Amino acid sequence: MKKYFKNVIVSLVLLGLCGCSGVNFNQWRFPYMMEVDQGTYISVEQYKQLKVGMTKDQVAMIIGYPLTQYLFNQNRWDFMYQEYKNNKLQKSYIVTLYFDKNIKVNNIVSAGKIFQI
Repeated sequence: MKKYFKNVIVSLVLLGLCGCSGVNFNQWRFPYMMEVDQGTYISVEQYKQLKVGMTKDQVAMIIGYPLTQYLFNQNRWDFMYQEYKNNKLQKSYIVTLYFDKNIKVNNIVSAGKIFQI
């Protein structure tokens, strides 16, 4: 009877070790960290559609309105985006649009990995 229990325990331990063999512990975290996307995602195609001279409504049709606006300068729109995976920053960029007094895009400034095409 002892030999039977010993064989059962050894088989369960080996089965448990085999089940863990496919886990990459460099990317696995405990407790699980949910992937978080924060901000306004802008694809490269959307970014290429932005042109100097567009109105605020035209910009909003392409990428939407900014989540927040600079209180002291209504002619500046900032679009920020950050993507985290396993509590590590994977992707981050900022797109800033400046409008002139006629409410048309005057300047487009971007910083981040996605726009280095």
